[in-house]
Amino acid sequence: MGELFVARNAGNTVDTATMGTIEYGSGALGVPLIVVLGHERCGAVAAACEIAEKDTQFPGSIGTMARVIVPAAQATRGQPGNWVENTVRESARRTAAKIATESPVISGLVRLGKVKVVAGRYDLDDGKVEFFV
Repeated sequence: MGELFVARNAGNTVDTATMGTIEYGSGALGVPLIVVLGHERCGAVAAACEIAEKDTQFPGSIGTMARVIVPAAQATRGQPGNWVENTVRESARRTAAKIATESPVISGLVRLGKVKVVAGRYDLDDGKVEFFV
């Protein structure tokens, strides 16, 4: 109680290593709540928006990492408000849905009511967290 089991990466995406970490946390350790937490001014999301808009190429693994977020950027392009901020929210929602449905471990625990997967956004300026329903 009161402890966190954290899997952290740029862009709050989920790859094999992150999914395995999350599955271990909930499946083996009994973590009941999985929070996919985006944050304002996310550089990985900004890079994904730049790829979607200008087909920008980033060096090394940066582009590979950001390209995973591009579908969220494309889905929010043209919506009212700040494109990057809209994409932060959409990407967090998509990642939470992926964890809850594509992991056999987590989806099973969700069906049993033992795990809940939620998405949110952290405000770097005031520390507030907005959860999405």
